[in-house]
Amino acid sequence: MQINVEQCRENDKIKDVISKSGLPIKYIKLLLRISDAIYINAINYNVTIENGLVKILLISSKPDNKKGNFNTISLTNILFRIKDMEKENSDIETKSNVVDGMLQIQIKVMDG
Repeated sequence: MQINVEQCRENDKIKDVISKSGLPIKYIKLLLRISDAIYINAINYNVTIENGLVKILLISSKPDNKKGNFNTISLTNILFRIKDMEKENSDIETKSNVVDGMLQIQIKVMDG
């Protein structure tokens, strides 16, 4: 995933990507909540959405901004929110991968 540094700095730009994704409103609302949680927990991140697959790349915790370094409490808060979202919505599947030392969370929105 290519990192758009400008997008990472402004939560509004990421929210714009989510809002214009073409996903059903239910998923847009869920993703906006996750986006707010990531921002509130002071994590630099990026989002791409293609064909019902949302990729959230968690880059680093602020203020250190060192790629791959995260505050454990902040990261745990985000992962719990994503776990709860998947648990409450059976039409969503999530998976996590490490990409170049960063955490990528994939959220698959199933048709249905």
